[in-house]
Amino acid sequence: ERVVQRRRSTLCALKGSFLASRFSGASEHGLGWRYRGDDNFALSVRTAPSLTGEKTGNTLAPGDAFQVVEEQRGPDGILYLKLADGRGWVFERKPGVGVMCERVKEQDLDREGRHFVNYSPTIFLPLLDYLGMKELEVKGHPVPPPKAPEHMHDEFDAMLRDFGILPSMGIGERRLLLAMAMPYSAVPWWAYGLAFEVRTKRRPILLTALETCGVTREGDEVSEGGSPTATAPAPPPVPCTLHVAEGPLRERLGQRSAWIEVGRGTLAHRTGSRIVLANSIMIKPAVATCLYIATAVPAGDLGRSGVAFGAPTPAGVSAEDGDVAVMTGHFSTRFDDFSDGGWYPFIGKIEYTLPLSQE
Repeated sequence: ERVVQRRRSTLCALKGSFLASRFSGASEHGLGWRYRGDDNFALSVRTAPSLTGEKTGNTLAPGDAFQVVEEQRGPDGILYLKLADGRGWVFERKPGVGVMCERVKEQDLDREGRHFVNYSPTIFLPLLDYLGMKELEVKGHPVPPPKAPEHMHDEFDAMLRDFGILPSMGIGERRLLLAMAMPYSAVPWWAYGLAFEVRTKRRPILLTALETCGVTREGDEVSEGGSPTATAPAPPPVPCTLHVAEGPLRERLGQRSAWIEVGRGTLAHRTGSRIVLANSIMIKPAVATCLYIATAVPAGDLGRSGVAFGAPTPAGVSAEDGDVAVMTGHFSTRFDDFSDGGWYPFIGKIEYTLPLSQE
C-alpha cells in the first residue's frame, strides 16, 4: 500500500474519461455510467434518444465508462442517456438483448475517505505524472502520451482502458498490412530516417506495432547477394526510435516539436525487426497520421547505416488493404532534415487492431 497525493484538478485533466468522472465526484452523484457489452459488440451512439436514431459514427466498446448530462425516458419505456462529451445518445437497455449500460457503482474509499486504486504504483505513477503535464498543456504543443514501464505494456494498456483513457477497442480483431513491395534482402535504399503517412479508410484503428529492417554498409560488404555468409558475423543492429505526429506530412516535415516518441527498438541488417509501440495509437478516418522511423546513427557514420526503404516512386499510396493505406514518404539525413524531391515507399509490415462490430 502506498499513499499518493494529487490535486483533484490533476486527476480530472482528461475530460470525459472514467478517471475524471471518478475523482470529480460525478460518479458518486449517479452521473457515471459504463457500457456493459455482454454480447461483445460495440454500441453505436445515436443523434437522438431513439433506438432507430441515426448513428453518429461514434461508438462505445465493452467496459467503456462515460458521463451523462441528461436522462430521458422514451415512449417505449427505455431510458436514454445523453453523453456529457456531446457525442450523442445511447440507451440503458434494448428489447431482446437486456441491460446495455449500468450506473457506476460506489467507489472504494478507505476509512479516511481516500480513494483506493487497485493498480501497482509501478504503472499508476507514470499515469499521474502524465496527468500533471496534461493539466498544464499548451494548445498546439500536445503532451506526449504516458509510457508503459518496460515489460508491463499489457498491464499498462489494460489500466488505461479501464480508466477510459485508451479506447477499449483493443480487444477487437488484430490485422497485419503487408507493405512488402520487395524482400528485405533486395531493399536498395537506406537513410537516417523515413517519415510517411498512415490513413484509415472507414473506421478508426489502433496502431500497435510495425516491422521493417535496417541496412548497414558493413553488412553488405561481407554478404553475397544481400544475405550474410555462413562465416561472417552479423553486423550490429541499428538503434532506432519511432515517432508519431497528427496532420499532413508536408506540414510536419521540419517541425521537430510536432513528433512524439512512441517506441524504441533496433533494426537488424536486412532482417525483419519489430518495434512495439509503448501505447497503441488511434488513427481516425479523414485525419492523416504520420510515422517517423529515426535511427541513432552518429554524424560521422551517415550513409553507412540506416532504415531501409524502396526506390523513388510517384507520390501516393504505396501499400493498402481494406482498412488502411500507407503513403509514400520522405527520407531524412538527420532528425529534422528531409528530402524535398522524390517520394519513397515504406518496406515492412503495419500491425493494427480493428474496433469491435457495432450494435
